[in-house]
Amino acid sequence: MSMTTYQLTDWSAIQVSGEDRFKYLNSQLTADLISLAQDTACFACHCDAKGKVWAMSYIVPHQDTLLLFQHSSTIEKSLAELKKFGVFSKVEFAISPVKFSFALTDSSANLHLVSHEPVTQVQMSANLCLFINESAQTGDDIFIKALADNLVPFITSAHQNEYVPQAINAHALKAISFKKGCYMGQETVARMRYRGGNKRACFAINSEAKFSVGESIEIQLGENWRRTGEIIQAAINENDGQCYGIAVLAIDSDLQANYRVKDDSQRQVQLSAQPYSLDYEETK
Repeated sequence: MSMTTYQLTDWSAIQVSGEDRFKYLNSQLTADLISLAQDTACFACHCDAKGKVWAMSYIVPHQDTLLLFQHSSTIEKSLAELKKFGVFSKVEFAISPVKFSFALTDSSANLHLVSHEPVTQVQMSANLCLFINESAQTGDDIFIKALADNLVPFITSAHQNEYVPQAINAHALKAISFKKGCYMGQETVARMRYRGGNKRACFAINSEAKFSVGESIEIQLGENWRRTGEIIQAAINENDGQCYGIAVLAIDSDLQANYRVKDDSQRQVQLSAQPYSLDYEETK
């Protein structure tokens, strides 16, 4: 399969090694790593005790380590929190020295790792492939657009400890196990499913005007506008000049309504339909 790979400069990983790495991370992250099939990658959230997300990660087995791939700005705080309880287990932590690149593919491969040393690749979503290697050209904005197209809502440091996992669609990405044992923030995450309470979800957005991470989105109600959410990812696509990203909005947002960046009617925003279901029945 022919493809162009792009180097990622704003993304890195926490490297976890040691014989207790699966067991320990299972007690810290929302995904069930103990039941994970060999050489299989998965999404997971790292939460605080109140169930608010430190980081959305993509867990990639690599050699004798687990790599928690995430936005670089979230690593310092997430790493410090993971280390707090790691002294009681046979685990070691570091910022991974490996470089990541990605490619857009025209077909869906399986979710298992394919290792051809020194390159490891894994299919992150239907048409987005992640590599552990270096590429000649950078493509962080292209990556953000691909994340928006596939609605994969990694957060940056601007939104650490702001959202519960379900608000960033973690359950739809199979990043939450409701069957495994205790983990940090489990009580809140479980309550959001069994008792309700989560009123937010992620949507892909685009606009002919530029928008930025942290800006608010408003919905038009009659002659007035009301705040409905915030942008968590943003990038400009060089091909068409449009801005693409992801926003956390009201879970029942109407795709046909009028949206804008706060107080700026010149920056109209369009929402896209979610490419997957938010129903819990489709998750583990």
